Amino acid sequence: MKTSIWLVSSALCLVLATPAIARQAAPTPAAGQTLDEVVVTAERFGSGLARATFTLGAEDIQERPLGADVTQALVKVPGVQVSTGDARGGSFSFEIYMRGLTDEQIGLTLDGIPTGDSRFNGGSPPQRFVESSNIGKITVSQSAGDIGAPSRFALGGFIDFVTDAPRQDFGATIEAGLGSFDFRRIYGRVDSGEIAPGLSGYLTYSRQENDIWAGRDSRGSERDHYELKVVKDFDNGSFLKARVSYNDQTDNDFNIVTKGEFEAAPRSDRALDALTGIPAKDIDFGGALGGWRKDWLTYLNGHFKLNDTLSLDVNPYYQTLDGESFRYQDRQRILAGGDPRAVTGYNANGGAIRPALTTLRNSNVVGGPADMRVTPRDRERYGATGELKALFGGHSVRVGGWWEGGESSENRNFYPILNSAQSIAYDRSKLNYVEYARTASVETTMLYAQDEFHALDDKLKVDLGLTWYDVRYDARSPLEYKANVKFSQHSDVNPKLGATYRLAPAWELFGGYAKNFAGIPEDAFLGSTAVINPGDLDPVETENLDLGLRYVKPNLAFSIQAYDVDLKNNVGIVPRDPTAALDPDEVVRGNVATKAVNIAGIKTKGVELTGYYDFGRVDLYGSYSRQDAKHDDPAIGSAARLALASVAVIGGAGVRDIPKNSLYAQIGLTPLDGLKLTANVRYVGERVGGHIVAPTTFQEIGVEMIDGYTLAGLTATYDLKRAGVPDLRFQLNVDNLFDEKYIGSVSGSTATQPEFGYTAATPNARTLDRYFVGAPRTWTLSVRARF
Repeated sequence: MKTSIWLVSSALCLVLATPAIARQAAPTPAAGQTLDEVVVTAERFGSGLARATFTLGAEDIQERPLGADVTQALVKVPGVQVSTGDARGGSFSFEIYMRGLTDEQIGLTLDGIPTGDSRFNGGSPPQRFVESSNIGKITVSQSAGDIGAPSRFALGGFIDFVTDAPRQDFGATIEAGLGSFDFRRIYGRVDSGEIAPGLSGYLTYSRQENDIWAGRDSRGSERDHYELKVVKDFDNGSFLKARVSYNDQTDNDFNIVTKGEFEAAPRSDRALDALTGIPAKDIDFGGALGGWRKDWLTYLNGHFKLNDTLSLDVNPYYQTLDGESFRYQDRQRILAGGDPRAVTGYNANGGAIRPALTTLRNSNVVGGPADMRVTPRDRERYGATGELKALFGGHSVRVGGWWEGGESSENRNFYPILNSAQSIAYDRSKLNYVEYARTASVETTMLYAQDEFHALDDKLKVDLGLTWYDVRYDARSPLEYKANVKFSQHSDVNPKLGATYRLAPAWELFGGYAKNFAGIPEDAFLGSTAVINPGDLDPVETENLDLGLRYVKPNLAFSIQAYDVDLKNNVGIVPRDPTAALDPDEVVRGNVATKAVNIAGIKTKGVELTGYYDFGRVDLYGSYSRQDAKHDDPAIGSAARLALASVAVIGGAGVRDIPKNSLYAQIGLTPLDGLKLTANVRYVGERVGGHIVAPTTFQEIGVEMIDGYTLAGLTATYDLKRAGVPDLRFQLNVDNLFDEKYIGSVSGSTATQPEFGYTAATPNARTLDRYFVGAPRTWTLSVRARF
């Protein structure tokens, strides 16, 4: 509370400050620096934009260890919460929220190209397609009032990662790093310079690897990443930007734990670091958690100036994913007849009739039967965005659209482990059982139009926009059901309204209203064992309202913004028969029949404060977020209330993992030319960990809270620039300086499951794993040389 009072008092002091000019021209870039790397204060705070927006520049991104997950830089933005199991990144352990919404409800784009959904198990989180050293800026629109964001997931805003522009002179950049938990990284970049009028490009390669800190003997991560970017600028302002990225990654990620397990061993995620040879124990062997994936993404940004008042943008793209994930099983499954995919027919309800499934199990003996469950995932996604923009009579009119198609597939295969007493090696030539083979095709069409105009002597700017979506689904799972699930959903014509009013040269009032549509997430088809009938699920939608005030000068800025987000018809994956007794370990491992259901809605209200002051040798930055995110609250005893409880949601309770209070503060010192020291502190307050609902009866027991935490970090950089030698940067990062023990995030994979450990006799028992353990103190040393 004292922190809140202090921040509000500081805000009032800033409000009384003398206003100055808000919009400043960008400074001339330093040698070797591109315009994409320069983010001035006005751009950082979104001056002139009719929505809540914050932009991070390359200098913000590079405060993190070189090569760290680029999304980690987003913790500086108010209302955004990012957690990864490792201080430098994570796959299964990656969680991101913005204004109470998850990564399934936030639009994510790269140079304006949609990266798709960011599910860890088959999705496409943006960090797969980028190297942090090649990102020039990140634009975060916390509101949903932007027109044309090409994503079905932009229900509460979007995040756009903008890649660096090629340098104008030929040169090379080399980076290297090492650090805690055997972290090693190399990176190389060659810039062509201008090889023909307006034509330039760069090629980069990086490799990094590290141990997983919670299981250094059995788990690790390896990543090889390639990028190529070519730019052609034309004399009339038109341009073409082509980019290709390829990512090859293998990793064993983190396990999830109960609150009691964390409190007993806060530096353990309960995964074993060595095989015991006993299948009942080795189901938690860390070396059998994880998988591999290869991601391709290629796209073209085309901007064509047709005349002085008319321009056309066209952006085609193509993406593929090929990968597998693994999980040890303490039994062997064999489908009778020798054909692991056999289906003998379908019953009256359309369910698949399959040969008898034999299960061999002797889990508690050394060398007992065991399987490796392998889940291949493939994805192909292609599409294009386009926009025509016209300027006339004081109006700026945009008309555009987005179309995307593609298909995703997921199989569940079981192979026998050769000798469980000695290793987890399995025989790929002996595929004994295929549980399912699911495919889903989603085709999206979005159309939009916007008129932007100015009034009241240019003090008022108004954006009036409309969007419309049509989403078509085509899903099959012939090993589970006969039906070909084929239907479509479309939105209403949704308004997106925004305005900004210049109160004084440095003061700006802004606000907006938007309705948004997402349809049904792809995971409803790929993550569910049950057929989806067209009327089973209502499309996910939101209404967003925000209002704010900015004060921006070149070396001083402040913003305060309030918002209200109403999410309707959320979708979750739950056990198909929630009244049946289930083994919680099998739920966590994904070995139970499931279905997709609507789990009502969420309402989030909040206030965000951001401030910045540059004294020259000292600079200060801080952001604070107060948010109240709650589930809908049907009447106690009603059918709607019981339906919520059946998916482990207590009506009216807080949303999991969303703190009411969060704070980020940073101070930068430049005691000597070339040397900068930065200290930061991040506070995440107490938050809901889980809704405790009894199995089968769905009795609402209560809410499990998890403690807040405070993390401190240090960054020291020294830039050495001398004539005749390469520019050098030495950088040291220390994350979690005081080695805080904390729960980093709540896993979404068990969020809609009841608490199986609860009984009347043991009301405090908790057996359902929910939480990712936070990373310990981690240091990283990096060096960069530019030739």
